[in-house]
Amino acid sequence: MTRRVWAVAIGCLLVAGCASQGTPTGAGAPGSVMSAPPSSPSPAFSSPVDVGSETPPPLPTPVFGSEGTLPPMPPGGRTLDTSDPDSVWAAQNVIDVFAEEVSAVSQYDPAYCDVAIDPAHDGLTVWWHGTASAPVLDVVNRARLDGITAVVLPAAFGQHALDVAMGQLDGGMQKLGITMMDVATDCSGVDVGLATVTPQGEAAIRALVDPSIPLLFKQMAPAAF
Repeated sequence: MTRRVWAVAIGCLLVAGCASQGTPTGAGAPGSVMSAPPSSPSPAFSSPVDVGSETPPPLPTPVFGSEGTLPPMPPGGRTLDTSDPDSVWAAQNVIDVFAEEVSAVSQYDPAYCDVAIDPAHDGLTVWWHGTASAPVLDVVNRARLDGITAVVLPAAFGQHALDVAMGQLDGGMQKLGITMMDVATDCSGVDVGLATVTPQGEAAIRALVDPSIPLLFKQMAPAAF
């Protein structure tokens, strides 16, 4: 998954999260969702085998040097004008490739959780449980050399552990009243959207998931099944 984080300064926040199901609006993703030009594909789950599925094909790693050059930041910051060569979209095209590289070299590492880009501010964020792998640090260092503000933040869980938790609920979403599941933006647990939030409903859902995985409940609109 590549999450896109837009600054409040441009009035909206765009997040594309991994492992999302239903209608994702993960924690830390307030605001409206803005349509954008086609972006990079979401990274595969961090386990070679998804819950209840066949082994997914590996993500291709972009060719070294294919990232391109980040356009210089214009005075006052980047704009949403697609005709402006120094716009947000021009920066996104470059940062996206670095994010794809992070996803590709991390897809089978259980410590990897997520990657996000912030093209409005030339940002790239990787969430990792423990010490990031050498291949990921190499991508982050090359991104920094290209003028990108790239950081690795600690994650409470790797994506695999959160994927397993969501897999334990996947088959009973409708019965449990779940309208959305997604990895929390900071990888601190699983966001669970409910049509109606009640203590009884929360307890029934928690009973099906490893108690070490935090579930973050929120009121959501009913899902169309």
